[in-house]
Amino acid sequence: MKAIDIFEAQVYEVASRFSFIRRVVTLDKTVNTIKLRLYITSECFVQIYTNVRKKLINYVLIFNWDRIYGRNCDSGAWHRHPHENPDAHDFSPEGAREVSLEEFLIEVQQILEEAGLL
Repeated sequence: MKAIDIFEAQVYEVASRFSFIRRVVTLDKTVNTIKLRLYITSECFVQIYTNVRKKLINYVLIFNWDRIYGRNCDSGAWHRHPHENPDAHDFSPEGAREVSLEEFLIEVQQILEEAGLL
């Protein structure tokens, strides 16, 4: 099985453990890249992008077509786009901490619950 297929299968498996994720859609897939959406509502979703060759991962929480939270990794270097200021890049120890998709979805759930969106 190719790395991109393994990544895709893992996303579907992890997403299935979160009841607030209504649907998972693979938007685009190549030999080295994949973009998926995890729909929470029609206007709220998590978008995931990875390039396995470049070791790039983007996890983004979108609401009304705006990023409201995110975590990105480029060649092993992580940073966060905090919910309070999603255009900022947080390289603090917490912001630079590697997170799994499961950890990111737990953060998403907390953000959405605090905002009254779940």
